[in-house]
Amino acid sequence: VNAQKNIHHRWDAMLQSFVNEKGQVDYQGWLTDQDNLDAYIETLAKMPPHESDSKQAKLAYWINAYNAFTIKLILDNMPVQSILDIHDGKAWDVEWIKLGNKIYSLNHIENKIIRPVFKEPRIHFAVNCAANSCPKILNRAWTEDNIQRYLTKQTKAFIANTTQNTIGESELVLSN
Repeated sequence: VNAQKNIHHRWDAMLQSFVNEKGQVDYQGWLTDQDNLDAYIETLAKMPPHESDSKQAKLAYWINAYNAFTIKLILDNMPVQSILDIHDGKAWDVEWIKLGNKIYSLNHIENKIIRPVFKEPRIHFAVNCAANSCPKILNRAWTEDNIQRYLTKQTKAFIANTTQNTIGESELVLSN
């Protein structure tokens, strides 16, 4: 039995409640449901991916973990104008994320696990760093079954977002 199969249902419901179709997060609303987020994070901590899980299930786990801990970081520091105001602008480097028996930083999850292990070029459109220049967070949980479809959807949505990217006849302006 694939233990990863159903662990993201709580996260999926929260994302649908507190993130709109445009990827805008209702942090004030989410403050009222922090216990639910903490319960999901506890599930992630207790159920890291198993060797026998599929590559898609493992990737979904790490994307969801990155995004959930980013949301938690913002909520734990409310009111905050920018993630850059947290930990002297180095919020991504602080090791505070306990999963299984290891402690991670957001940068470790993204750059030491997701990028090198999965070699998925669309990952930038899945992990959300909570900065305005980032691609918007998906209002659904990533799962083994939807990951390929949503990676394509998020990539296309980001490229088509004219507030962040401009594709002209002779010039291309892309978000950092």
